[in-house]
Amino acid sequence: MSDQPIVIRDLRPPVKIIGDLHGSYIDLMRFFDIWKAPADNGDIHAFDYLFLGNYVDKGQYSLEVICLLFALKLKYPKQVILLRGNHEDKNVNKYLGLGDECTKRLGEDINDPNSVFAKINEAFE
Repeated sequence: MSDQPIVIRDLRPPVKIIGDLHGSYIDLMRFFDIWKAPADNGDIHAFDYLFLGNYVDKGQYSLEVICLLFALKLKYPKQVILLRGNHEDKNVNKYLGLGDECTKRLGEDINDPNSVFAKINEAFE
């Protein structure tokens, strides 16, 4: 994802805009249930999906949210746009949820440079 532009120039209307999920996988699934998820047999060719950041922290399922968003970005790199919010900063998410989630659920040392926590934050950077 390091080849992504800093400025978005090719956003095509109409756009589905989703913001501040904060680890709420249920809210993300509810959004996709109501307004449809990006899919080859769905509306991905007619709509771009703009995610406004703050994907992690506060909620219980930051790992599920960010893994799904990363997978969608890899599958639909031009139609799925992921903006970085303040919670996509290691100094924030280390203490507000993602760090604890990685420690408790994955049993990892988040200070290990090879940890899932470190790799997620590396992608955020």
